[in-house]
Amino acid sequence: MRRELEALLFASDQPLSVARLSHFFPDVDGKVVRQAIEDLREEYERDQHAFSVVEFGGRFSISTRPEHAQLVRRLFRGRRKVRLSKPALECLAIVAYKQPVTRLEIEEIRGVSVSGVLGTLLERDLIQIVGRAQSLGNPLLYGSTKTFLDYLGLRKLGELPQLSELEDLLAEKEELKQLAARYEHEFSEDELEDALVEREERENAATDADEPFKEIEDSEEDAGDTHEPSAAEAANGDSTQSLPR
Repeated sequence: MRRELEALLFASDQPLSVARLSHFFPDVDGKVVRQAIEDLREEYERDQHAFSVVEFGGRFSISTRPEHAQLVRRLFRGRRKVRLSKPALECLAIVAYKQPVTRLEIEEIRGVSVSGVLGTLLERDLIQIVGRAQSLGNPLLYGSTKTFLDYLGLRKLGELPQLSELEDLLAEKEELKQLAARYEHEFSEDELEDALVEREERENAATDADEPFKEIEDSEEDAGDTHEPSAAEAANGDSTQSLPR
């Protein structure tokens, strides 16, 4: 069954849940299907494949490993991407971090009407109606969807980055844009992402290179931390160390 699962996960352009996969194996329990998926993941790890089984919001897909992301991104560079507008991204971020949230609450944060933007996000299945608020008029409440988690490559909402981390990332992007403008060069979003990845890799490499020197310094400190007799010990003859004449 492992090979059949592999074929289904590879052929699908969307992550598949255990329940969905179980439909193809009516005589097999869902726990057995999940274990077969885990066995397939372990096989890929053991044989050091360039891809692995990844879980997205409770669903599974075969994806390339993170260390190959920059190379794969270069393969698709230049292809037209369907991007969300800045207002749509702002609304999506508010829903993700404030959910469940009403339209009026989103508009209070953004300061403008968001009816059209919410409609776009609903059409793309990035947000959904999750209920009604217990307030005047019982307005609709909005929350994120599994498609939203798939889009970001997350298994659950708890894996969303902290707002402080996002602020640091945006600050780095703005710094690179200002540097590019100084030399009259305009970076695309892909080039900015590659530059940030390369900077992080250089910083990690520098940290790793400093580790041996830190260990040497620590060992020298330990070696130099020997006991010297105090004046009282020398006077009382308690020290076993002899002083040079």
